[in-house]
Amino acid sequence: MCGRCQVARSEAHPTAPASHQRGIALISVLLITATLIGLTTQILSSQHLVIQQNQNTFEQSQAVQYALGAEALARQALYDDAVNSGPDVDHLDEFWAQPVLPLDLDGIGVMQAYVLDLNRCFNLNWLAEDDDKAQYKRLQRLLSHLQLSPELADLIKDWVDSDQQVSALGAEDFAYQMQVPPYFAANQPMLDLSELNMLVDVDPLEVQVLSREVCVLPDTQSKINVNTAAAETLYALDDAISIEDAQAIAQARRNYQNVAEFVQNHPDFAVVQQRLSVTSEYFLLVAEARLNRSRVNLTSVLYRDATNGRITLLHRDFGKRFGVKTNPETSQTG
Repeated sequence: MCGRCQVARSEAHPTAPASHQRGIALISVLLITATLIGLTTQILSSQHLVIQQNQNTFEQSQAVQYALGAEALARQALYDDAVNSGPDVDHLDEFWAQPVLPLDLDGIGVMQAYVLDLNRCFNLNWLAEDDDKAQYKRLQRLLSHLQLSPELADLIKDWVDSDQQVSALGAEDFAYQMQVPPYFAANQPMLDLSELNMLVDVDPLEVQVLSREVCVLPDTQSKINVNTAAAETLYALDDAISIEDAQAIAQARRNYQNVAEFVQNHPDFAVVQQRLSVTSEYFLLVAEARLNRSRVNLTSVLYRDATNGRITLLHRDFGKRFGVKTNPETSQTG
């Protein structure tokens, strides 16, 4: 009885053919292979991404070092100028004033840089100590020439002076506390031209135009170097100075040895000669390094001690675009 049952069960469930079993095995192998290929592709893709990220990080670090190298070169050039040529006269034919043409970086990128003299532009921080309002009037003259809103002079004056007295069209803490979010007027000299964007109700386009013609220096009594001064700066100094005369001076090659010599050639500047100089103490380095897809822009404000030529870094910024400054032979900003 039991034997017949086993035979019956054997006949009811015949053993699967060998070819069928081989098909199942082949499908299993293909599934495993496909899974392994997918995992391998994912691993290689992740590895490639990691390699690319590391390469980008390395190139970015390299670009930063090249830009810092340009800063070191500028510092050395300014120091050598003070030691070898003397600190008594600075002009645009000196080595430090020559731009670094696009320099090939071993076939992997380029670097370019130039140094701007910051004693050649209108220093907005003059208004921080301006009891006789002479600097205020000069700024108004500059704004009028640039066809900008006259109230900018009042807003800048109230921003940099130490009191809470509101100028005619200016603003102090009360006006800035009404902004969203509220903040206070600086009531101290500006540290960067970007502070112009903090002025209440200011037009960004006007800020952009003004920023090309002015600078901010920590010295509220800084003087204008007549050997490097921009035409707009010279024009703003006094009503007796015409824009044509200022442009003619700025376009000429200048190497005055002292202010008296300059005034002798340009008598209209006699009334402002106390604001003039033939030397410079503040400089701006503008540099850009590009390596493949990495790009680093650097601006550095440098101070040179006239007594010993020592160079001090006052400010370093990696956020500004290269080329936002105008040609150093025609105009300069801070």
